[in-house]
Amino acid sequence: MPTDGDSPRPWARYLTPTAVHQRLGLTCLCAGRQSGPAHCPPRVLDSHAAVLVLSGPGRLECGRPGTTYELTPPTLFWLFPGEPHTYGPSRGGWHEVWTLFDGSAVAAYEELGYLSRTEPVLRLDDSTAVRHTMDRLLEACHGHRPGVEVTAAHLVHELILTAHHSRRDPGGATDDAVMATLREHACTAVSVGEIAARLGLSLSALRRVVHRAGGCSPKGYIVQVRLNHAKALLAGSELTVAEIAREVGHHDPAYFTRTFTRHTGMPPGEFRRQQRRVH
Repeated sequence: MPTDGDSPRPWARYLTPTAVHQRLGLTCLCAGRQSGPAHCPPRVLDSHAAVLVLSGPGRLECGRPGTTYELTPPTLFWLFPGEPHTYGPSRGGWHEVWTLFDGSAVAAYEELGYLSRTEPVLRLDDSTAVRHTMDRLLEACHGHRPGVEVTAAHLVHELILTAHHSRRDPGGATDDAVMATLREHACTAVSVGEIAARLGLSLSALRRVVHRAGGCSPKGYIVQVRLNHAKALLAGSELTVAEIAREVGHHDPAYFTRTFTRHTGMPPGEFRRQQRRVH
């Protein structure tokens, strides 16, 4: 069931996930494809949707008050429950593939910036990966194999990730550079303010970039980097806990131990006992 099928005939498959499937975090409710001049009339959904436009220009109007987006393929856009919208080709026809989905994980993806109500349209640098994921989703839904709900749920997760990483993002390279600089200085005494100054950013601008790229504050990201490095040293080195504390930027081993325990649920010594390999 490829996304670029020759037939203009619309196709869709609906699923009804159970309560157990809903505990997977995301559920696929439907997947389909549509070719030709047909428009989506004004409506409001009670679920989320992803629409991938593969050919033909078009227009999306969504939100309150209605905002209009000109769509040039390849483009993917998100639709959100409770928001009025309408969309379709602006002339001739187009080819679209789509899926309806829902679940408790959507809120986390929104908070991390993978789905945005204020920026619902993703202009894709390269649609290959997104198309491949949609192809697999359509194929899974087209068949009647046991477990299709689990497979489709996994592919919706994958679609969100793939679309995020395939988007045409002028700030992407800048975000990568900012995060790399934070990682470089995470285990040193350089402050967040100094890092922002070196990058030529205000503290508020640095916070926006880190939240967009990492889903946390700059200090939170530094803690993550330090903990990840500490875990690797605990599992793979002979360094003492005090030495590891200093290695990751903590001059007070007791404070390091409290921080490690608070974030991992166990003290460094217990983590080492669980993760250490004996040769």
